[in-house]
Amino acid sequence: MRPDLARTRLALTRRYGVFVAALLSVFALAVYADVRRSQQALLQAQVRQFAAAAAAQLPLLHHEVDELAEADQPHRLLEQGHAATVAFEGPVDPHQRIRWFDDQLHELRSSGAFRPDGATQPPAGTQGRSQWLPLANGLAYWQPVWAGADHLHGYVSVSVASAASEAELARLRQGLLLGIVLSAFVGAAGSRWMVAASLDPIRRQIERLIRFTADASHELRHPLTAVRALIGSLRHGALLESAPPELAHKLAQIDQTSVRMGRLLDDLLLLSRTDRAIDDSDGLVVLPLEDLLEDLADLHQTKAAAAGVALRTSIDAPAQVLGHPGRLRQLLENLLSNALRFSPPGGCVTLGLSLQRQQAQLWVDDEGPGIPPDQRTLVFERFWQADASRSGPDHHGLGLSIAQAIALAHGGRLQALQAPGGGCRMLLELPGLA
Repeated sequence: MRPDLARTRLALTRRYGVFVAALLSVFALAVYADVRRSQQALLQAQVRQFAAAAAAQLPLLHHEVDELAEADQPHRLLEQGHAATVAFEGPVDPHQRIRWFDDQLHELRSSGAFRPDGATQPPAGTQGRSQWLPLANGLAYWQPVWAGADHLHGYVSVSVASAASEAELARLRQGLLLGIVLSAFVGAAGSRWMVAASLDPIRRQIERLIRFTADASHELRHPLTAVRALIGSLRHGALLESAPPELAHKLAQIDQTSVRMGRLLDDLLLLSRTDRAIDDSDGLVVLPLEDLLEDLADLHQTKAAAAGVALRTSIDAPAQVLGHPGRLRQLLENLLSNALRFSPPGGCVTLGLSLQRQQAQLWVDDEGPGIPPDQRTLVFERFWQADASRSGPDHHGLGLSIAQAIALAHGGRLQALQAPGGGCRMLLELPGLA
């Protein structure tokens, strides 16, 4: 059976594209995680710098508050209840907010227009240590300021917006995603070329093997035809009747062997032609499968009766396919012949047809010994026989290979399954016509 190299190339290209995309995705995730970690570290370092600068200003703020208190400005003192708030003068930064507190958590000053989305002060009882406070739109840092080992000046709260870093990360995500898509596309296109170049020697070798098989089968038919013609002339001239019995018996064996070899060569020729695909579109016709099954059942009734096997049809729904009538008939005759050969006397062989989602399904059920599950794919291999002694000398293990090749040439597939009665079911699926 000729491998479908076009389908193989497509499958390999698809797998390579998926592999490249997965590899690039892992790489992109690693890059993104590292950049995000670096951005977070940079933001934290920036916040620490702001907090250190703000902590250095806290003693000066205390001094200004003391001067306001000495100047008797109660309206400023009332702004925070107990401590004076010093007005901030200077440029207002919209991306940060700094707040200074005294040791009683009264705000002394604030600067910046950033509005943090979240708490910028830790819970009660935890203000005595430095800590990070995550925000929905940024990062906050709380730091106590000590004048000595046991003297607390106050606290500093620094909040910084993360909008700029998030925007950079968003651009990075878009760039990485675009890079993955483009790289996967380029990789798939390159892999398609590489796979095609890799499979080309295999294709040429297969073509040479197919031509050799066809040519050898064709050439071998000439000597076989000559042998059969010589034996036929001896029989026609009544020379065999006058020949010694032993010689006549051996000549009869030669004749039978040449017939079997002729059938084998015919099968090989058919396989080589089928391997080259069914390209003759003029031979394609719309074929009602129910008519084909009925014809086959009528044709093989005599053979089935001689074997003591009942032959019946089970047509659930009519179905039509586009195909070669002769090839499809040969396919079903191979399946039917196998079913009749392996069904025991008194058994039944069923030809069935149904239509499932525009897929025509034909099956041949027998009541024979069936096929073990581990051999159901092997039966379609050329010259493979589970039991050569039961197959007989006239069967070379090519019938199911021919049937599978015809099914694939029509865009379908052939499977060996277990029949409901315990025997073998050969299921043929073909694309149906609406």
